[in-house]
Amino acid sequence: MSESTGSANSANAPAAGEDQTPAEAQAGGEFARLLAEQEAGKKQEVKVGAKVQGVLVKIGAEDSFVDFGGRSEGRLKTLELLDAEGKPGLVVGDPIEAYVVEDQAEILLTRFVHQHDQASDKLYQAFKAGIPVEGQVKATNKWGLGVDIQGVRAFCPMSQIDTRFVEDPQSFKDQVMQFKILRYSDQGRNIVLSRRALLEKVQDEQAAQVKGQIAEGALLSGKVTRMEGFGAFVELGGGIEGMIHVSELSHERVGHPNEVLKEGQEVQVRVLKVKDLDDRRKARISLSLKAMQQDPWASALGSLKEGTVVSGKVEALETFGAFVELEGKVRGLVHVSELADKRVAHPRDVLSLGQEVKVLVLEVDARRKRLRLSIKQAESAEANADLKEFRQRQQQEETQSQGGNALVEALRRAQLVQ
Repeated sequence: MSESTGSANSANAPAAGEDQTPAEAQAGGEFARLLAEQEAGKKQEVKVGAKVQGVLVKIGAEDSFVDFGGRSEGRLKTLELLDAEGKPGLVVGDPIEAYVVEDQAEILLTRFVHQHDQASDKLYQAFKAGIPVEGQVKATNKWGLGVDIQGVRAFCPMSQIDTRFVEDPQSFKDQVMQFKILRYSDQGRNIVLSRRALLEKVQDEQAAQVKGQIAEGALLSGKVTRMEGFGAFVELGGGIEGMIHVSELSHERVGHPNEVLKEGQEVQVRVLKVKDLDDRRKARISLSLKAMQQDPWASALGSLKEGTVVSGKVEALETFGAFVELEGKVRGLVHVSELADKRVAHPRDVLSLGQEVKVLVLEVDARRKRLRLSIKQAESAEANADLKEFRQRQQQEETQSQGGNALVEALRRAQLVQ
């Protein structure tokens, strides 16, 4: 009963816009207006100078388009997407950041204010909005770079060229690069630029991703940036650096990092310790290269026994003794008192680097991975070993001889009995 009644009521209800009272029509129009305003509110409001984030939806020959949630797609010059080889560095679907330079009938975007689109008011807008500008380095001196931005002269101080100290600004001559305007005064006659500010922004974004990978025990890739006597610095990404102490470069003795590495070299390292990671400029990250290598002691300890004589090569000479490298890249120390039967003022008086020597293993410290060796006892120990071997062999021969004689005697007696 109720079901048929409901159907009848539904059938008798007036269609939208048909047989509605003025009050109903007004209420419907108000609802439509509120709905339209709600939908419009979902669109991102923008203004000139604002930075927007969106997705690249089309790449054309001259213009490309970005969907950033605005009232319409933003138009971007395809030239700004090209890399050094003239090929698009991005593809459709990639995320992209840009700045609004015009908000009229259509929204115009730019990734930076470039050379062929310069004017004094454009530069001022870029300064106020923080939009990067493009310029060519025309001159260099000890204070910085003289940059030409389509006829407008600007200056980039030495401290603002790069995130690292720049020794030779001449290397930037004639390069076209992006800068941020730090100061705009005297109607554009005094413009101070910074390339470092843009690089640091990119590094901060990269650092946020890299930090998530850095933990004690983690295996990371990096690039050697510089070397000091105490160790090598490795950039892990986003401007975050770690240090490999000279003792962590190799299981072998290393005097200076340049014996093992060179600047610009790609390396894989193990993270030993992390401190103050929240600030990439203060972060202290200890790395190890030798942790990626097989420990020669693992195999050497099985064959090195106290009292054995082995061969090695003199690797280093110090006032207190000589370091000798044995087979398997294991090093041991021959104290100066164990070099010869006479008094030795300095190891170089009786030895030379690279010299082949025989040493007696006096002590094996497996825990600290140390060997105590002797050269002066090696000859007598070897002679004693030879003598012992000779006596053992002689004893074996005598035993065999006695056994033979006994057999002959037994045979002789057997013949007499018969």
